[in-house]
Amino acid sequence: MLRPYFCAYHSYLENMELLNSEERGRLFTALLEYSKDGTLIPLTGNERFVFPGIRSQIDRDKAQWEQIDNVKTANGRKGGRPKKAETEKANGLDENLKNQQVISVSKKSLEKEKKKDKEKDNISSSTATAENDISACVQAYEQNIGPIARAAFDDISRQLADLPADLICEAIGEAALNNKRSWNYVKAILKRCREQNILSVDAYRAEKENHAAAAAARTAPAARPQSKQAAVRERLKKRLEEMGGAQSDDPADNRIYVEATELVAEPLPGE
Repeated sequence: MLRPYFCAYHSYLENMELLNSEERGRLFTALLEYSKDGTLIPLTGNERFVFPGIRSQIDRDKAQWEQIDNVKTANGRKGGRPKKAETEKANGLDENLKNQQVISVSKKSLEKEKKKDKEKDNISSSTATAENDISACVQAYEQNIGPIARAAFDDISRQLADLPADLICEAIGEAALNNKRSWNYVKAILKRCREQNILSVDAYRAEKENHAAAAAARTAPAARPQSKQAAVRERLKKRLEEMGGAQSDDPADNRIYVEATELVAEPLPGE
C-alpha cells in the first residue's frame, strides 16, 4: 500500500547544513514529489548534490514497506497470521533451529545496518567533495578577481556539474593574468573549453601551448632561398672534398684544383 509520506531521518540535517533556506525548500519539495509518484524536479542549486542520497533512502524504504505488505497479504489469504504453536508443529522446529533462525536474522540486520552506514558515508563523501570543489573555486576567485557575489557563486556551482574544479580555477587565473578580472570573462573561457571538448587542466594548457607555437610560426621571418651561385659553390666544395687534394700527375689538374679551391673560398655578394 502506498504511504502518503516519506521518512525524514535526523542524519539528513548534516547533509543539509550548508544549504540556505531556498535550497532546503526546493530539496524538500523535490523529495515530496518523488515520494508521491516518482516525479523528478530539475534542481539548479546546491541541493542537487544532496538529493540523490535521500532519494536512494526513499527507494529502500518503499521496497521494505512493499515487502511487509506482501507478507501481510499472504497471511490474510491464509486466514490471518499463523499461530505460534501451529507453525512450530507444522514445520517441526526445535529449539536449536529457532536459535539458528534468530542468529540468521541478527546477521541480516547487522548487514543491513552496515550497508546503510556505507551509503551514508558515500553521501557524506560526495557532499564533502562538492564542498571542497566549491571552496577551491571561491578561494581562487577572491584571490584573483575580488569578493564573490551570490550570482557568481551560484554560477560556479552550476559549472561544477560538468567541469572539474581545477579547470575553473585555471580559467580564473587566466582572467587575472590577462587583466580581465570579471566572471563574464571566465565564463567565456569555460564556454570555449566545452565547445572544443577541453575538459581538463592538462588539455587546456596543451591547447594554449599549441596556439602559442602556431602564432610564433606565423610571425617568424621566412628563410631566404639559396641563390644559384651558392648552390653551385656547395656542389663544387663537396666535389673537392671527395677528391681529397691535388694528387694528380698532371700539373694542369693540380692547377685546376687550386683554382677551384680559391673560388670556393671567395665570398659571394651579400655574404
